[in-house]
Parts: sequence; structure tokens; C-alpha cells
Amino acid sequence: MTLLVGAANRAIANPEPTPNATDADDIEEINTSITQDYMPAIIYLPDPNTQELVPQSVLVTADEPVAGAVTQIVESYEGQDVGITGYEVNVNEAAKEAEINFAVNNPRGGRAFQSLSSANQYCLFEAIRETLLTQPAYGIQQVIFQANSVDFDI
Repeated sequence: MTLLVGAANRAIANPEPTPNATDADDIEEINTSITQDYMPAIIYLPDPNTQELVPQSVLVTADEPVAGAVTQIVESYEGQDVGITGYEVNVNEAAKEAEINFAVNNPRGGRAFQSLSSANQYCLFEAIRETLLTQPAYGIQQVIFQANSVDFDI
């Protein structure tokens, strides 16, 4: 599975007021198709007070739940800017691996991530690891990080 991410994978509801129904014949069926494309998930994000990872309930796309979870974590990251311009999420179900390839506009590539403070590394990379490795539905046993298609360790 491959997903190029640039926009949020979030469910947005814009309810419109409806007139009160007085007759059972006037009641319309609720269109649940918007929720059929999403599934509930748990992601881990750092608590700003304790800096510990805490679980958060979110909705992710049902057809790409791993990418949806990563999207929500990356979008919530408020740490140092290292030039992330995008990312790609690849899941190898047979190997039980998730590969997160960050597009980085920095000549140092993956080394740019090593310049992040340990708190910022934790907020981004450990949040992704914790989220993907603790969700049985994802079946992920290893998370591989890349910058511009080159593996790096954090």
C-alpha cells in the first residue's frame, strides 16, 4: 500500500439544521456513507505538560489506516522545523513493516532529524512508533524511517 500525503485524512462534519418532523413519513434516512470510509483508531501524542505519550481517539481512513494515523501525528507535530515537505507511507503486510519516507528540503537529509532535540525526536518519531506498534489491527512489528529514500536511525 502506498499513500502520498499532503492533505489531512480527517472526517469533517458540517451539520445543517433540519426542520422538526411531525409525521413519521417526513423523516429522512440518515446518510451514514460518510462514516463508512473511516474507522476509529488510537494515536499517541505527547502531553504538553508531562511530555509523556498519551492515547488519543481519532478517525482514520478505513482503506489506509496506518497512513491516516501517521498523518494525524505529523500534522500535530509542533517542534523544530527540519524542512519536511511531505512524506510517503508504505506498509509491507507480509514483512509486518511500515516505512515512513519523509521528503526533506535539507541537504543533510536524515541527519537533519538527528539535529532535533531529544524532546522533538520523541514527539515525532516515538509517537509514530508507539501508535503503529501497539495497534494489533495494523499488524506492524517494525517501523522504518527514511529521509529522501535513505534509511536513518533515531
